[in-house]
Amino acid sequence: MAKVPEMSANFARWYAEAFMDESSKRDLRWKGVVDATTKADHKTAEVLTRLAFQSPVPACGRKSENLSDTFEKLVATISGGDATFDPSHSARELQVLAAAALERLFNTLPDAALTVVTASFGRTRQPDLPMDLVNLAERALVALTSRKHARVDFDDLKLPAPKVNYNIAADSLQSADPTEIKEQFELLRNATDSTIQRVVSGFNSVVNQLHNQISLDEEELQMLWWLLGEYSRLLDKPFSKINELEKPLVLAYELGQMTAISPGPTSIRAILLRAKVGTKKLKLEEAVNATSLEWANSASSSTLVSPATTPIHFALEQRTELGSKDSWQAGWSSLTGLTADTLLPAIELSELFYREHVFLNVSA
Repeated sequence: MAKVPEMSANFARWYAEAFMDESSKRDLRWKGVVDATTKADHKTAEVLTRLAFQSPVPACGRKSENLSDTFEKLVATISGGDATFDPSHSARELQVLAAAALERLFNTLPDAALTVVTASFGRTRQPDLPMDLVNLAERALVALTSRKHARVDFDDLKLPAPKVNYNIAADSLQSADPTEIKEQFELLRNATDSTIQRVVSGFNSVVNQLHNQISLDEEELQMLWWLLGEYSRLLDKPFSKINELEKPLVLAYELGQMTAISPGPTSIRAILLRAKVGTKKLKLEEAVNATSLEWANSASSSTLVSPATTPIHFALEQRTELGSKDSWQAGWSSLTGLTADTLLPAIELSELFYREHVFLNVSA
């Protein structure tokens, strides 16, 4: 059985503040948080974020979503194996544990930080938690991006000359015993195979790092040329000719398509501002309705679109399904807990849409 890491000071403080409990139960819950985050993916991030934000949509998923298995496994694990833990009567504790699990994932899983930032919708949604989860997620995105965009030190890529860890037993060969000779050759073969595997593993690691570096370089180059050209390939017109209501979503979408590795560059807001996305406040429904139905359908085609973590994409999806500019708002509001006339600066709306796109379409 793997040893449970020492409890983080943050978790100890958050749990004690929320439940006035520093007993063995807190230790059990810490074990649950660690186990729940050992193997996590985008579905884990989705479910945890819904729990942390107490989303109007169930954390176990709607009929069209495949989240029930992830939810059941998380609930069973995050309690630390406590058979008496009943999520239907422990919603508050489950919320805090989910937030703690997300915070633990921020350092390694971009999707966890992305879903928290997008779910907050410009801090319109503010979960009642013993920590500022949104601020922690925003800081984590900066740190993740800095690490992923760090230049490769080629000295670190050099592989040492391999050594076969085998010493022949001379006495066995001199005996001329076929069985002993065969055993020595078997040992030599196994040692050689092990050495080759180490070399191949090291080589593959180097190739992977170089591939990531090339992908990031290509990402930066594409974004630079796009920005210098000041031309939307999607709308086939210069930035200056694009309707101000269309810019936030359309230009964020184009940048998202150029993004190679999640969570994208830290300079995304600066790039969008340079692309003439303004700072004037817009209603969400104005931006959603400004786009064509064809584009809205294409932009929201991912099967991962969620009312909880990708509310802007969900608005586009709802508008597409209903085919109207004035009938999607009610259903959207009931599932998101937001209002379609929410005002956000255009640049913030654009950055949020970009973050949603990265979560839905870009691998970590």
